[in-house]
Amino acid sequence: MTRQEFLKDYWQYYLMLEKQFVNTLQYVDLDNNNFTTFSNQYANLLQAIGSELDSFFKVYCSYNPDDYKFITDYANFVLSDFPSIVTQEVEIINYNITIKPFDGWDATRAKQSLPWWESFDKIKHSRTSNKSDASLEKVLNALGGLFIIEMKYLQKIVSGLDAELDIPNELSALFELKDWAYNYIPAKQVYFPTKDGDILLGDQVIAE
Repeated sequence: MTRQEFLKDYWQYYLMLEKQFVNTLQYVDLDNNNFTTFSNQYANLLQAIGSELDSFFKVYCSYNPDDYKFITDYANFVLSDFPSIVTQEVEIINYNITIKPFDGWDATRAKQSLPWWESFDKIKHSRTSNKSDASLEKVLNALGGLFIIEMKYLQKIVSGLDAELDIPNELSALFELKDWAYNYIPAKQVYFPTKDGDILLGDQVIAE
């Protein structure tokens, strides 16, 4: 998969999910005190994010998209390929909140050690019986998990001698990866998307 294919087929969909989540913050403030708040909208988001993760895990693991895979299959591959995922922190922009979506992920208990995935599975099979699983905290961590795995995949597909930018043209408005080592962009270099979709690096503009 090329960088452009990833941005078009997956990153744009991620941004749509992120915007849907951000819209909910008009009604429920992103605060630790509200983490247990649950709703039908969160149930809808959790199912959508979980389904996209299920699909993208197959991309990341190079599985056939039509193969039936379990979270254990994904855990075995990802934890071997990207072991630091369990400690990777995600900072929420403009909020004093940091999350670790894959904290404690264990391939021997792949579903149970990932609470938001277990909640997604419960909601998928019986939404009405598991209403409280569709909480702000679970949706936030599921979205953060998708963000991490997509950023890591982008890093992988652009690495090499002719490396392309390993940041999306349109950055997340919600998340930043803490202590993330970029392949191509020096960590201290200032970059941001312009109104035309290009990325400004100091005085240089690199087109998509």
